[in-house]
Amino acid sequence: MPDMYSAKNLKMSVNHHQISYIQFGKGSKVLVLIPGLSTQRIEGKAYSMSWLYREFAKDYKVLMFDRRDDVNPGYSIRQMAEEIAQALDQLKIKSVDVIGVSQGGMIAQCLEITHPELVHKMVIAVTMSRPTKTCKQTIGNWISLAKNGDTHTLVKDSLFKSYSRQYIKHHKCMLNLLSYFSRVKDLNRFIILAQSILEFNISDQLTMIKCPTLVIGGRQDKVLGIEGTLQIIDQIHAQSYIYDNYGHALYLEAKDFNHRIRRFLNER
Repeated sequence: MPDMYSAKNLKMSVNHHQISYIQFGKGSKVLVLIPGLSTQRIEGKAYSMSWLYREFAKDYKVLMFDRRDDVNPGYSIRQMAEEIAQALDQLKIKSVDVIGVSQGGMIAQCLEITHPELVHKMVIAVTMSRPTKTCKQTIGNWISLAKNGDTHTLVKDSLFKSYSRQYIKHHKCMLNLLSYFSRVKDLNRFIILAQSILEFNISDQLTMIKCPTLVIGGRQDKVLGIEGTLQIIDQIHAQSYIYDNYGHALYLEAKDFNHRIRRFLNER
């Protein structure tokens, strides 16, 4: 992996909680990446993440934050946003551009609403401001599978719900293998983080989002549903783009995803 990205796996303490984060890039501006709900942690993945988001490495110092190590029932998306704000304060960072995907997009919305002075520009993708019917069905099912310890079905359903029909058609064997060999280290953690999505609702505060915002959605989204994206677009003054042929994993499938975001961030 190219050394130019200066990718590092780091940890910091925020209010006595350990938070893993990744840092890469050599730009003068700061970009915060907030990933979505996953059965995997970002810890130790600095090189792969810096390659995936290499398009931003020249213009930005990029920070990608995981949720804190220890989570308890009731841990909310608002708390996740506040911990990122506190982490940035400890790092003496006063202004950032933010990219939030899925649950990361929910965290980004809270960050902008509660700390508008911190967020310069925001991109939120395949996300929502309140639980949709699709979200309740999908996330609710994942929680049930996790509670029953059925990690194979959980991983398989998350993969097949996330990728587009076209991708699944050409990569079905690979996805089946991934679901068979993947392991979920901490099911209780996954349940708590998934539950926070079902309890998230800031739809009555969306008009408080004032920073330049780009909202991206996928017409085939089977995890949160396109309706969540459309509700946000309808309520805030934002640029938007809908991918007709991609679903929840559009940030991995759409080849122009990072370029589209960089173009928006570079607009004056």
